[in-house]
Amino acid sequence: MTVLARKSKNGFPELVSFSDVPCSGVKRGNVIDVAAISDAIRKTVGEIRSNVGIDVRSAYLGITGSHISYENRVDYFPNIGQQGVVTSDEVAQIPHMVSDGLSLPGRTIIHALPIQYSVDGHDGIKNPVGMHVKGLEVTTHLVSADSYFANKLQDTLKMSAVELKSMIIEPFASSEAILTQTEKDIGSAVVDIGGGTTDIVIFRNGSVVYTGTIPVGGFQFTNDVCLTYNVGFSEAEEVKVKYGNTNLSDIDLTEVVPVSPIGSSATIELRRRDLCQLMRERAMELIRLIDLKLQQGGFKENPNSIVYITGGASQLPGFYEMAEQFIPNCVVKRGFPDFLMGITDDLRNPSYATAIGMVLHAFNIENSVERRLGMSDSIEGQGLFERIKKLFKLT
Repeated sequence: MTVLARKSKNGFPELVSFSDVPCSGVKRGNVIDVAAISDAIRKTVGEIRSNVGIDVRSAYLGITGSHISYENRVDYFPNIGQQGVVTSDEVAQIPHMVSDGLSLPGRTIIHALPIQYSVDGHDGIKNPVGMHVKGLEVTTHLVSADSYFANKLQDTLKMSAVELKSMIIEPFASSEAILTQTEKDIGSAVVDIGGGTTDIVIFRNGSVVYTGTIPVGGFQFTNDVCLTYNVGFSEAEEVKVKYGNTNLSDIDLTEVVPVSPIGSSATIELRRRDLCQLMRERAMELIRLIDLKLQQGGFKENPNSIVYITGGASQLPGFYEMAEQFIPNCVVKRGFPDFLMGITDDLRNPSYATAIGMVLHAFNIENSVERRLGMSDSIEGQGLFERIKKLFKLT
């Protein structure tokens, strides 16, 4: 999924165009075919060019997969505040200072997200700018990827003549399109159920405090149908989308589903209720794993906390209702992307939460750079399509 946006006259991100091109080069978040991904990128860039006449030369890239790892760490920076007061420039450089000070063989750091600051033993400081201190302790949420997969993704962009601006983990992007700042402050989680993985991000006091990945997504639901009924993947996917439902009470006991087993020219009929029972069992397993991750992140401590369920695979009929029932001690809601000017009803869909969120996050990055550099908001400083935020979401 590719989304193209620009800064509107009032300073907000505005949709320009989008393109959704299938890609077979990624499986469960891992690169399996660089050429296939590059081909998909070229096609989606070509569609954008045809739609609005813009050549995309740089991109923000979404990344996920079971190879992503996370940790919260504490670092002390004695040189911060040497001017007598903590400056905004010093705070802006902290993520880079954390990343540059680490040696993680075989890992590529994607994010170093400050959670809180500590001064003279006082924890919980959200913004130390203006404080008269020498030295600052920082708690950071660190996200890293396997360098092999990260480099492979970069290679796909190079082969497509597109420059990588930055990688962003997909659940963090999704949260940008779904959560308000108030929801981040009071404590909320986004559960993004994609094709190959389920990604979770938890916010508390406005900061990311936990992220996690479950290697289960829409692929596993489809693969269950393949293995159980000996049908090809394409047919299993079609059957899942057309007949799948985890609410068995909605299914007529006499309803049947026609399928063609591999190696047979004959069509057989299977009970739709049996098919849906299979999907319900997989859904129950996934929901229990989600609940476990939420507990690990300390999320269940506040019964008023909100869990947003989003992502393309979350739209399996009955899944949301199961999540409401079996994820206790919190409020469960559907996660629809928003906050982008000009967004169409077609895009206001859980399948596109990551894509929209990538644009919004990229917009925030660009604005932060502009503020630090003191750039003008004039037409000359911006250019009509300057500050374009571009996303490639590979599924």
